[in-house]
Amino acid sequence: MVNNNSVGATPNTDGAQFRTVKARINGEVQDIILARHKYSMEGLKASQQKQLELIDKSKMLDVIFHLAKAEVFYEAGIELRDLDNNEIPTGTQNVFVPVETADTFYRFTIDDVLENVEVHTFANVQEFAEVTGTTTLFSRGLTSKEKIGVAALATNDEVCKATFDLALEGNMPASTAQLYLDVQVKGVTTSMMTTGYKPKDLTGLGRTYEEAKELFERVSTVFGVNEAKKRYTIRAINYMVKAEGISLEQIHNALETIPANDVAKAKLMKCGEKETCIVTTLILWIRGQESKRMFVPAA
Repeated sequence: MVNNNSVGATPNTDGAQFRTVKARINGEVQDIILARHKYSMEGLKASQQKQLELIDKSKMLDVIFHLAKAEVFYEAGIELRDLDNNEIPTGTQNVFVPVETADTFYRFTIDDVLENVEVHTFANVQEFAEVTGTTTLFSRGLTSKEKIGVAALATNDEVCKATFDLALEGNMPASTAQLYLDVQVKGVTTSMMTTGYKPKDLTGLGRTYEEAKELFERVSTVFGVNEAKKRYTIRAINYMVKAEGISLEQIHNALETIPANDVAKAKLMKCGEKETCIVTTLILWIRGQESKRMFVPAA
C-alpha cells in the first residue's frame, strides 16, 4: 500500500517507529498501525498513484472499513509488516489487519480518517480468509465498456460517447470500438475521465461514428459478426490504411468483392499472426484487382 492520508508514528516498546493512520474506533479517532502480510493484495501502481493526485475526495461515497485484530496472525506464525515494510513484533499495540474488500482496499491509505470502522475478532486466519473471500466473491469493477460510458457522462467527450455508443450497438468490447473509430484512449486516461477530469491533449476521432459503423457492418458481412467484434480484422485494416497507404474506399471495395474462399483461407492460414493473414489476403486481392483493371483492353 502507498499511504497518502494523515499519518504518524507509533513507538514500539523497544523504541521502533511504525507508520500509522487515523481511524475512528468506538467514536474516538485513534492512531493505528495497519499491518500487511504475505497474502495481502498488491499496492498501488505508479499510474494509479498519479491518479490520486487529481481526484476530488469529496466525490467518494462512504464505505465501511473492516479491521481484524492482529493476534490470530501471530498465533498462526504469519509475519506482519507496517506500511513502510517494517516488521511488527508480537505485543505491539494498536495493530490491525485490513479485511481487504473491493471498495476499501485503496481507501485504507487514501482517506484522511477511516470513518465507519468495524473491528472483528476472528477465531483464526482461516475464518479471516473465508470472510474476505465470501465478501469479495461477487465484487466487480466497471468493465471497459461501462468505464467508457461513465467517462462519457462525466466529461461529455465525443470520443468516449462515440466509443460507448458503437460498443453498445455492436455488442463489442470498447477496445474494439476504438479501433473502428481509429482512436486510442489509454485505460489510465479513461479511469481519470470517470471522475470528470478531461485531459487537454486528448485526440479526436480518426473516423466519424457513421464511418466506423459502416466499416463494422462490412467486416461483419464478410468475416462474420463474431470475428468483426474481435480486434484482428480491424487491426489489419488500420495497418493497411496507415502503413500501406490503402484508402478506406479500396478496403470497402475489397470487402464487397473478395470471394468467400479467400476469406476462409484468411481465417485458416497458419502464417503466424492472424492479422498478418488478413492483411496478406486483402492486399493480394486489392493488388490483383488493380492489375486486372490496368490491363483491360480498350473497347
